[in-house]
Amino acid sequence: MKVLRVRLHDATINVSFKLGRFIADWPSAQSKFITGIADGFRDWLPIGPRNFSVNPAFALEDLRCRCHLFGGACSIVLAPEALHLDFENVKQGDGPIVQETVRRASGWLADALGDHGRDSLSFQTTAHLEALEADAADAYLAQFVPAEADELMRSEPNVKCLPSSRILLSGETEGWVLRRVFEKSLSADNAVFVHTSVYMQSLDPVGFDDQIRLLGRVEKLADRAVGLDCEDKR
Repeated sequence: MKVLRVRLHDATINVSFKLGRFIADWPSAQSKFITGIADGFRDWLPIGPRNFSVNPAFALEDLRCRCHLFGGACSIVLAPEALHLDFENVKQGDGPIVQETVRRASGWLADALGDHGRDSLSFQTTAHLEALEADAADAYLAQFVPAEADELMRSEPNVKCLPSSRILLSGETEGWVLRRVFEKSLSADNAVFVHTSVYMQSLDPVGFDDQIRLLGRVEKLADRAVGLDCEDKR
């Protein structure tokens, strides 16, 4: 398999900690969220009332309390069944900021709502990865075009087969599943588009640092499986 050396062009990252037992006392949880996030980030990032928004609803499942960070590029969202973190327009070098944000939010969750338990962690990234060498992305992706499809396209001059592939990895003893789809990027030159989804079960006995290490190892396994050498993961 050809190996493609890449760097991050931009990405969207979504992290969700699903609770083992949903929040019934929403007013109390909402108050804990606003106070706890403000206090937990105070020494690193100034947070005030303008950073928070509340979505009232008639149905418990529709209630949301949000904290907006970094000019709206990140949102920490408390829902009755989970804590979600969403990052937009993540660039090369933003990894430590993303990790620290998740670490602090996860710490608040364990301290304030630890009695609800954690059912699972899901992690999704949608990324455009730029090749470090000229014209390397197309050459890399060409190896994933089925011979039959390539032959068919030769008889259809107005139809182009865009190469894509997918993998599915599973850690049976560690309780994780990774799905990855990759194809030609249509928004960045000489780049590949990669969507990665990781699901981890039963997190209660596992600390945040252990989760991050496991997640990093799983992503590196996926990179090796498809021949991607990411500059910021070396």
